[in-house]
Amino acid sequence: MGRSLWHQERQFGVSVGLVLLVAAAWFFWRGRGPAVVGVPAVMGGLLVVFGVAFPRALVYPNRAWMALAEALSFVSIRVILGLLFFLVFAPLGAWRRMRGWDPLNRRAAADRASFWHPYSPRQADPKHYERMF
Repeated sequence: MGRSLWHQERQFGVSVGLVLLVAAAWFFWRGRGPAVVGVPAVMGGLLVVFGVAFPRALVYPNRAWMALAEALSFVSIRVILGLLFFLVFAPLGAWRRMRGWDPLNRRAAADRASFWHPYSPRQADPKHYERMF
């Protein structure tokens, strides 16, 4: 039970630590300064060591990391969906309405007795409901 109890902290320490070590190696290869290389290298090394040897020590860093991830997702989802709506769907809908698109046939003549459209012969067949798609 002890091994699975700290599995999440171990996974956090090893995975985030390895990513930081890879980032430090990338910075070193690109010729960045020692401060830019040293900080992620030290943090990554500590996370990997604690993740493998003593995952219990990573409970609070893991909670902080998850809180940061939740805060970032809260903001980014709203920004991404807002941009998607205002830059894609709203202009597309306005353009289609300007061109006369009316999928619900709401602009039909008011003197019609009903807005009902008869079923196609395929939909009237009861076998259609057995395999609809």
